Amino acid sequence: MHRVSRVVSRVAVVAGGGAPYAPGENTILDWRKNATLHDALHREQGSIKPVLIYVYTSSMNDNCCAANFERALFRYERAVKEFKGWACYKVQVSSIDGEQLLAPYELRKDKPALLLLDAEGGLLHKQQLCVDPGKFMKVIDSARRLSDLRFRLKDRYLAKREKAKEFVAKGSFDRALRILDDIADDQEKLSGQVAALVQEDRGALAEIARAKIVEAEGLRDEQRLLDSYRLFKEIEEEFGRLESLSREAQEHRQSIGSTLRKMGVRIR
Repeated sequence: MHRVSRVVSRVAVVAGGGAPYAPGENTILDWRKNATLHDALHREQGSIKPVLIYVYTSSMNDNCCAANFERALFRYERAVKEFKGWACYKVQVSSIDGEQLLAPYELRKDKPALLLLDAEGGLLHKQQLCVDPGKFMKVIDSARRLSDLRFRLKDRYLAKREKAKEFVAKGSFDRALRILDDIADDQEKLSGQVAALVQEDRGALAEIARAKIVEAEGLRDEQRLLDSYRLFKEIEEEFGRLESLSREAQEHRQSIGSTLRKMGVRIR
């Protein structure tokens, strides 16, 4: 950390001419003009360039990490050259923790943030602490390679998703879910768009499952009513049979009584 601090101080003096640091001062990178946080996080489908988002507040003039990013990393020759191949967004917000769009990234509110995203908005790396520009280039290079890999694999995963949709159409929900779960297991290799689509598909399957459960509950209730009706009919028939037997027994008793009386036998 001491070495990083020395790097920051040295670069601040040389590049900034000893002037006080002003948040958002860097103009060396090709920052998108008038871009909002929504623009940065909602990439167009089919985009090729990975994304750099620098998020800061106007009150970070004394923040060492903000100065480190803008005066060291964003002025570092290799970084400047690398980021020419990225879509770069510099966004000032009123507060880091007050932006709903940033909530999924679980960022510290007292530090600026670097978000490295794939071409369609999937997170590759987040950084909120000071960096040694030379060493951090390994992180940037790795993030770019992963973004490129996600782009190359996109069509393969979309084809697997289409197969899952075919199984859904046929009612083979278990097979569809296995395919979607298999895709989701490769989370690191999924572009932002593919990850979002698979999440939507799994959510849709969950809704289908809930509907089927409700339907099954209804059928079970109907079956209970049917079973109750059948039992009622059986009881009704049994009562009818007993009543018939009772009438037959009474008639038989009367017949026997009549015969005995004729024989002079009295029945009490």
